[in-house]
Amino acid sequence: MKVLCVSDRVERQLHGPALRSYASGAEAVISCGDLPFDYLEYIVTLLGVPVYYVLGNHDPAPESGERPEGCIPLDGRVVDAGGVVLAGLSGSRLYSGGPNQYTERQMARRSLALSARIGGRALMGRPAPTAFVTHAPPFGLGDRKDLCHTGFRSFLRLIDRHRPPLWLHGHVHLYGPDPRRIWHRGSTEVVNVFGHRFVEL
Repeated sequence: MKVLCVSDRVERQLHGPALRSYASGAEAVISCGDLPFDYLEYIVTLLGVPVYYVLGNHDPAPESGERPEGCIPLDGRVVDAGGVVLAGLSGSRLYSGGPNQYTERQMARRSLALSARIGGRALMGRPAPTAFVTHAPPFGLGDRKDLCHTGFRSFLRLIDRHRPPLWLHGHVHLYGPDPRRIWHRGSTEVVNVFGHRFVEL
């Protein structure tokens, strides 16, 4: 499955009539957060494929009631997505007290709850996630040293326990002619999709 992944920055080639041809063949869209909701709504309307999303630290809190219409939330959920399975967790490290920010302990609890859902599915013979979708990166895998952009250690435990082929995140902005997007932990490929990126699931 060809998937268009987006995060953190509105891209000119994705916000105009050329989107259909540019993203030709994409069967789904995954947003890793911090994007205007009307941008996601534009993409889902123009492409006519499912858009799955987690929230970033600059997005409204879930309890605000604001959400991108026509898009499918992944936070804390395990979702069957047309032959692949996605699991998601919103948010970044707590650094300013804003929405969708968590301490390591809080994210560890959220990660354990998600892991339990995956385990429950396994008991019923249902497949494990093909990809985890988060806003923040796992600790030490493409994160930064400042508090806001430090990754979560609890994500490493999810990788080690469930060994997903792919982990998609945003949050860490990439600059320069050849920024590093891809990291590995065991058999899991960790991809920073800042801006946009096409992946195969």
